[in-house]
Amino acid sequence: FLISPSGGGGFLAWLVLFCFFFGGWGGGFWGPGGGGGGSCFPKDLSALIHIAGDYDYNAGLLKAVIEVNQGQRQRLVKKLQAQLKILKGKTIGLLGLAFKPNTNDLRDAPSLAIAATLHRLGSRIKATDPVVQELPATVPTPIKLYRDPYSLAKGCDALVLVTEWGEYLDLDFRRLAQSMNTLVFVDGRNVLDPAKVESYGFTYIRMG
Repeated sequence: FLISPSGGGGFLAWLVLFCFFFGGWGGGFWGPGGGGGGSCFPKDLSALIHIAGDYDYNAGLLKAVIEVNQGQRQRLVKKLQAQLKILKGKTIGLLGLAFKPNTNDLRDAPSLAIAATLHRLGSRIKATDPVVQELPATVPTPIKLYRDPYSLAKGCDALVLVTEWGEYLDLDFRRLAQSMNTLVFVDGRNVLDPAKVESYGFTYIRMG
């Protein structure tokens, strides 16, 4: 790295190394969706911003990352608004609650932020998750849990894929469509085949 340690360059070099080689942020961590979650991401970003301040470096980029990450959750809701127009009284089903697959961790989970916004706008929120079977008492938003996507879909005006669990990558869309009020599917992780979803009469909405 040909970066001078003066003027914050040393911090920049360290930051680049951190982001590329720290396992928690590597590989599949980055991708489209309703924002990252978990306890490590915001904690590590805050630590980096603090370290940057120790070096008299304005970590504007890192602060922007936090802002954009939070904004992605609202962006997903806006996509629902654009399609359904009025969310008050609508029933929205969330596929996935944990902040990532293969965990039951709900800390800073995008699903909870999305649910809170939908509730504020007057929507009824339903959800399913292969691992999360109950919500902690600290979650203030009323969310009704269902055992699987098909019982969840009944009466929904839209389904939103929030967590890319393997179980949700090969859904029976014909079965889902039979019990929904409105065939709207928001792929919050851009992991499904749009043509396949649309072939069952769904309006398919992706991030990006």
